[in-house]
Amino acid sequence: MRHLPLVSLFIVTFAASPVFAETTTADVEPFLVEGRIDDGIAAMKQRLKAAPTDAEAQFALGIFSTLEAVENLSQNLYRYGLRPQSPRVPFVRLPVPVNPNPEPLTYLKWRAIMQQFIDDLAVADAELSKVDDPNVKLKLPVGLVRLDLNGDGKSEDGETFWKVFTAVAWRAAKLDEDQQRFDIGFDKADVHWLIGYTHLLRAMGEAYLAYDTEGFFNNTAAIFFDGIDSPLAQFKANQQNRFMDQFADGILAIHMFNFDVAEPRRMEVARQHLLTMISHSRLVWAYCTKETDDDREWIPNAKQTSLTPLTVNDARIQGWATFLDEAETVLEGKKLLPHWRVSDGRGINLKRVFTEPTRFDLVGWAHGVSAIPYLEEGSKVSPETARTLQQTFGGRFTVFAIWFQ
Repeated sequence: MRHLPLVSLFIVTFAASPVFAETTTADVEPFLVEGRIDDGIAAMKQRLKAAPTDAEAQFALGIFSTLEAVENLSQNLYRYGLRPQSPRVPFVRLPVPVNPNPEPLTYLKWRAIMQQFIDDLAVADAELSKVDDPNVKLKLPVGLVRLDLNGDGKSEDGETFWKVFTAVAWRAAKLDEDQQRFDIGFDKADVHWLIGYTHLLRAMGEAYLAYDTEGFFNNTAAIFFDGIDSPLAQFKANQQNRFMDQFADGILAIHMFNFDVAEPRRMEVARQHLLTMISHSRLVWAYCTKETDDDREWIPNAKQTSLTPLTVNDARIQGWATFLDEAETVLEGKKLLPHWRVSDGRGINLKRVFTEPTRFDLVGWAHGVSAIPYLEEGSKVSPETARTLQQTFGGRFTVFAIWFQ
């Protein structure tokens, strides 16, 4: 009887706490297809509070966090009037609708947008990294996932994640009516695939923010955004020759692609992100090649069915492993990159480009003069390696790289 108060407290506490069964697709899908990403995050956190070892809930939380990063970036691009017809370059390729009343965008605001995207991806990485069950599995209808791309609180039919993905990475991938759900059975290999992509995108963002691009922004931002107060903006009012406009804009962009170093430490951070991406890409295949099922695989092994028009075989898996090894040795400065103008045996130490950054001049690098401080004697990446990879991947190595990461 003396334990009765304690027992009563336990019963009351237990009754007041939600009790969840193991998370399934049915628990996750409604948030995705209805575009309620924030609600999905809250729901998965609640599930994990009640069941911290629920791997599917943790995986779902990582997926929701990744989608939130994409959603926040797209809403920022909409806020400042991203032009739908603007050039398809990294970070401004999202298919946001036209904003009739964009807010003014400044260089500092643009850097803040980039930093927010990096920070959001770090959150997604942290959540995904908690998934430690090798048997984790979630089958999700990727074709139906919706995002609020313009921040109006609604997720319209045109605001699907698949539309974003095809605009950014795989423009050839289209879904017919019979494929609208496009279910993918995400597993442990895909956890590492998604983590790897967060590191790749953060590497790109950190490398960009390492440099002072204010002059470039002030003179070219009007190519991408409406409402920019720049010298270029006044030429957009009455376009008579679209081809010549694009040609002139391209020449200006190349001319302005010359940046002083602003925050050099970011370059080393970017290099570490790339090395981490490589390690996770290896883990993708470590898990993938051991799979014996064939359940709507996103990254299939040689015995599984691909959901894409691309074919994976043992030679391509080994070819990708070779590429990862070569990329790692280059990033660590153990192998050098050749430059077309250097024929005396020296090559570019890419590690020093990251650890000892100097002014970045695109024309100077193409010419060769900017590479001189980084030239060294040593083993170089062989052109034969590149030719072999192209042959192994049927001349579509870049397409496979986007898919594999």
